[in-house]
Amino acid sequence: MAGFKFDYAPLLAPGRHYRQLAEIEELCVRPFSKSKVRSQLFARLSDFILVFTIKRIRCEMLINGSFLTEKMDPSDVDVAVILDPDVAENLTDEQESLIYSINDNNFIDGVDGFVETLFPIGHPSFRLGGNEMLWSEQCGREHNGEYLKGIAVLRLGETDVGLRIRR
Repeated sequence: MAGFKFDYAPLLAPGRHYRQLAEIEELCVRPFSKSKVRSQLFARLSDFILVFTIKRIRCEMLINGSFLTEKMDPSDVDVAVILDPDVAENLTDEQESLIYSINDNNFIDGVDGFVETLFPIGHPSFRLGGNEMLWSEQCGREHNGEYLKGIAVLRLGETDVGLRIRR
């Protein structure tokens, strides 16, 4: 069958699951002690997250892909970084350079990241490219569309009750 890609069983039920980094490690690394790559991928994911923390970019990271499945040795970690419009419109040159590096897939090997901004309806930049589904909206879907998978969501720059930190 052309184009078929096997999906392993997901580690989370369908939907978004808000987690801390330690909880993602507990879910995706610790149960796979025989994996040759999961701990390395988690270290790279941690580096990816650390850069956003250091650069003070408030965002949500949707962690997805085979790293969040029962696959013993996934090839990478898929991460969709979501920016609110006010954050995206006020990035420094250094922050923008980071975003471009990630979107050009030239950032951290083993982390397949993409950064996008969710503009509301009525905003001049809403769906500039047309009506296609955004990358973040594809997260949590099995490759053949047969079922939904759960994704882990990590919030950066928010309090533990989900309020954004503004500075």
